[in-house]
Amino acid sequence: MENILSHNIMQSSVMSKAGKGNKPGRVLAVAGLGLAGVIFGGFPYWAARRVMYPAFEEAMPRGANLPLAIELSSDAVPEYVVYNGHNGMERSGWFVPGANTAEKPWPTILLLYGYGGHKEQMAYYARMLHAAGFACFMFDMQGAGLLRGLPVTMGYRERLDTLDAVAYLGTRGDVDSARMGALGVSMGAATALMAAEMEPMIKAVVSDSSYADLNDMVQPGLRTFVGPPAIFFAPLIMRWAERMVGMKAGAVHPEASAAKLGERPLFVIHGADDQLTDPGSAPRIFAAASGPKELWVVPDCGHARAPEVAHEEYKERVIAFFLNALSGK
Repeated sequence: MENILSHNIMQSSVMSKAGKGNKPGRVLAVAGLGLAGVIFGGFPYWAARRVMYPAFEEAMPRGANLPLAIELSSDAVPEYVVYNGHNGMERSGWFVPGANTAEKPWPTILLLYGYGGHKEQMAYYARMLHAAGFACFMFDMQGAGLLRGLPVTMGYRERLDTLDAVAYLGTRGDVDSARMGALGVSMGAATALMAAEMEPMIKAVVSDSSYADLNDMVQPGLRTFVGPPAIFFAPLIMRWAERMVGMKAGAVHPEASAAKLGERPLFVIHGADDQLTDPGSAPRIFAAASGPKELWVVPDCGHARAPEVAHEEYKERVIAFFLNALSGK
């Protein structure tokens, strides 16, 4: 026992002397460990926050003093509304009435914007659908409008915001609750599909540029919104993001939601040259649905650019889809 203790004491003494004689090396080792900690701990944490809290707030309008009536048409006067959601927080929306010639109560379309966006960005779609006789509702989701400061969850919690919007519309006498549809773009499309799975009052969905599974979005999303180096830290970034939000990426699976729509109509749109969301997501979502469905892969079209690339055809196809799906017959 004494020999073992003596050996250990002598070994410690030798190591201590060696350490004192190699102070620069020890400093470099500590510095290296610190740098590794920053790279493997700090950067993934920063990147995860960057994804969950997009730095686009300066582009997000506040309040009701917005010239949406000018952006829509002379007879479309949007109504700014504030209502309570499932978590007790107030959220806001723009209700755009149907055209003057349309009979009340109006068939109504929920409009869902994409990642890092805000409800006012859906004014183009509201203008298009209003002219065809539909009322529209653009509303706050996580991280925007009156819900600023909350993390963006790529559809996971935004689907609950959508259910709150449906509940609000159900209180309006000028909305036909039996003829309610949803049009979402990018993250908004994924959200629309997952909300429709939960809410049968959403009778028809236009999914424009949705991902089939959030796991498929990790690398292209990080490359786009954080920078190319982020893809090397994807597992660590995702682990931090999941911890921040309290969810798993696998819980965001619009393809599985499409399979649960039953006989409700679905129109899947995607750009053939989409560099952010894999165009292969579109046929997957389309194949999963079992009810009436359409698939349109737009040639020479990037992410969510179909209204620009095929302007008139986009309007005609979307309007025809909703007229047929929400005819009430």
